[in-house]
Amino acid sequence: MHPLIILGFCLMVACCVVSGIDVFRTIREGRDPERRMRSFLLAAGLLIGGGILVIIGLTAG
Repeated sequence: MHPLIILGFCLMVACCVVSGIDVFRTIREGRDPERRMRSFLLAAGLLIGGGILVIIGLTAG
């Protein structure tokens, strides 16, 4: 398996971890929408970046 594919999958897993942490913090502390939007954008960026790396890895290898 190409290293870019592995890195892309790791970024996708990191996206799930960021989303999970945000959910638990929201349940416990009741976070404001501004911080939740920042966390959502971070998770979305990780997911899109991971998808791009997987596609590049598939076409390169």
